Amino acid sequence: MRNTRSGFRFLLFGVLVVPVVSGCNLPGRALRGYAAADADGLEALEEGGAFENAPRRLHGQVRFLFDDFGSLNTDELDTYAIPWKLTAAALVRARHESRGDPVSVETLRAAMAEFGFVSPQRIANWEGPQPRLDRPMGIVSGSARRGFPGVEIEIANLGCATCHAGPLYGADGLPTGDAWLGLPNTSFDLTGYVDGVFAALTRELDRPDTLLSSIATLFPSVSRRELGTLEKHVIPQAREQLAVRAQRYGGLLPFENGGPGLLNGVGSLRFIVGALHGDARPTELAWTSPPELSGSTLRRSLLIDGIYAPPGAARFGPMAESEVTSEHLDDLAGIVSLFVASTQGISPAGARRTIPRVRDIVEFVHSLKPPPFPGVVDAALAGRGRVVYAEACASCHGTYGDDVVAPRLLSHPNRFVAQDRMLTDTVRWGTVDSTSLRLMGQIGYDELIEAAASSGYVAPDLGGIWATAPYLHNGSVPTLWHLMHAEHRPERFWVGGHALDYELVGIAGDVDEAGTYVYPEGYEPWSKPFLYDTREPGRSNQGHEFSTMSEADKRALIEYMKAL
Repeated sequence: MRNTRSGFRFLLFGVLVVPVVSGCNLPGRALRGYAAADADGLEALEEGGAFENAPRRLHGQVRFLFDDFGSLNTDELDTYAIPWKLTAAALVRARHESRGDPVSVETLRAAMAEFGFVSPQRIANWEGPQPRLDRPMGIVSGSARRGFPGVEIEIANLGCATCHAGPLYGADGLPTGDAWLGLPNTSFDLTGYVDGVFAALTRELDRPDTLLSSIATLFPSVSRRELGTLEKHVIPQAREQLAVRAQRYGGLLPFENGGPGLLNGVGSLRFIVGALHGDARPTELAWTSPPELSGSTLRRSLLIDGIYAPPGAARFGPMAESEVTSEHLDDLAGIVSLFVASTQGISPAGARRTIPRVRDIVEFVHSLKPPPFPGVVDAALAGRGRVVYAEACASCHGTYGDDVVAPRLLSHPNRFVAQDRMLTDTVRWGTVDSTSLRLMGQIGYDELIEAAASSGYVAPDLGGIWATAPYLHNGSVPTLWHLMHAEHRPERFWVGGHALDYELVGIAGDVDEAGTYVYPEGYEPWSKPFLYDTREPGRSNQGHEFSTMSEADKRALIEYMKAL
């Protein structure tokens, strides 16, 4: 039986109030009111659900797509959770006013797609009955209710699949409409989404009658109770707090995430624990690209700079598939639970309580495979590329099996590459300082995570690399061909809603007269593109050069990497 906890605090709109610092309790939930929702979709794990008796990895599959980790409650409306129907209607109204689009579900879908949200026809690597997705993939939601006084609100947040489930592409390089769990969504623009919500609400909250009418049109089954809750409590306080945030930060958040396919986990965690003051956007630039997840359980430490490792365990050094034990997965779950705080806005104490649920997801991630390349791989050329890879790449990026059509990752070297050798952008590893490291003890995570400063990056495995452009840890190179030809890397290129080029392997396009790498003529991107400028701080495309490799070897290596 699904339960909804009672109590309701008159709502403060999500990400509009200074976050509650870990360990700080206000007068108490009984006095200030509290309500929580169960995430839609998790009923599949309950008695009579499709996955009730499924193995742990399939419980993890369901949680990967639907779990909110306890973030759908009125407390988390102080951080990253949002009142879904209000936000959705504001975004639709914005398009209606600016473009003349109708107030409809189709317009809402288009508005969310503009930010890179995916609404797939099918999840290609889903095991079992295909899930029902009433929201864009990655939006987790549920309704919080209280009988007296009569209040109700649908609360939403971002789940794992927002960033870690991406669109698949066909042999023509165009999106197929299907998605793959574990593949990064390199078109999702979190900063664009946050800014879009801020602009839409700023414009629409002064017209509450029109906004409530649009909610009723978009959600015909909305209850009178929820409309009343929004009108009496949410809209007035949201309007007030928008003004506070605008004055304090110039927007909803004091940091940015960098554009499509990028995240700023360091800035987010600092925000959640109250360590950011004022507008920190000029300095919080430590954005990184989410990884493809299929090889991640062979990691000894996590994040691109390897700063998080289990206490007392080796941070670097090879790990074979056969060495991945249940205890190792337990350790990873402890680390990953902290990511719940930085991505869903819950307190570190709340994040620790999610470890058993995160452990299910880690089990699922351990079972993942990268998506197969949709085109034809030249087996002879790839065979030569396998030799090149073994000689030039494997010591950093991992050892793969002998199959040149679908090689399997056998061992990850977990090799730390110092800055003076790799020469890539330094902002990410340079951001993690002694103050950041002390947070582990302050938030109660020092028993689960041993954090250490870095001076470089841990080379990732290359599973599914054909579908993960742009490349390098900060997403600064549009194709593998450009990665291997440093002198031709464009200073500026478009990313987001792109098609793929399987010759260059990466974002499809060409260089225009101004030297910008642009999409092919006539191509209509499915999300709003972002102009990536490698001259800006945190966006350098330097380093990781192939200056001594022959052209023949580069061609062979690219062909082999299509199959990884």
